Amino acid sequence: MTKITSRENPAVKLAIRLMSSARERRKSGFIICEGARLCGDAAESGVRINKLFCTAASMEKYPDYLDKLIPEADEVYEISDDIAKKISDTGSTQGIFMIAGTPDVESNLNLLHSTGLYVLLEDLQDPSNVGAIFRTAEALGLDGIILTEGCASCFSPKALRAGMGAMFRIPIFQTANAPSEMAALAERNMRPMAAVPREGASAITGIRFFRGAIMCIGNEGNGLSQDLIEACPEKVTIPMNGRAESLNAATAAAILMWEMVRGYIG
Repeated sequence: MTKITSRENPAVKLAIRLMSSARERRKSGFIICEGARLCGDAAESGVRINKLFCTAASMEKYPDYLDKLIPEADEVYEISDDIAKKISDTGSTQGIFMIAGTPDVESNLNLLHSTGLYVLLEDLQDPSNVGAIFRTAEALGLDGIILTEGCASCFSPKALRAGMGAMFRIPIFQTANAPSEMAALAERNMRPMAAVPREGASAITGIRFFRGAIMCIGNEGNGLSQDLIEACPEKVTIPMNGRAESLNAATAAAILMWEMVRGYIG
């Protein structure tokens, strides 16, 4: 284990850049995880640890996690509390960080299971919403999540923290042309569904799921694009009896996914 006390250390500089820059994460092919639980979840899921950082205090407080993480890391560094605060994206850090290779994301939607339940996120911008949706999807047993290219990364620090490691355990797909892909999947007898807050859509509470379905959920401010809505043979909505006109994207997704699982009779 190498001790680092300077913020100018190249490994520390890389960690700081990865924590703050999406461009750096894309360019380098690395992600950064913070916290004992999240780092442990990533390692258990088979993510290769390039660099592990820990403070002296964390080694005393989280020995069970670090005993498993240290042997798996290519490089291990003991850092000062000051450096931990500099790297951290949280108000109160546990003093454990790891840099790892970005997990694989599948682009071939033909690999979707014909009887599976999926959610597609179109251009969501808040990484905390993305992470929360991943966490709920995993908890409910969905078969995967599809992201459009304009969606906030599920591997950003905020998304990873909100997802509690779910993105390391649930299949992830990405599409560059969601309307075309959904139209093609509908021809394969899958069931793309557009979640829309409008009259004329079917209430999600009354739908039964008897084959593979993909629930499409749109951007926080604008909802689904018109092209994607038109590509989905079915339009569904969440019945709301109160005064609110809409729901937070993560909340709406949780309700829709619960109804998918509850209504599945396949």
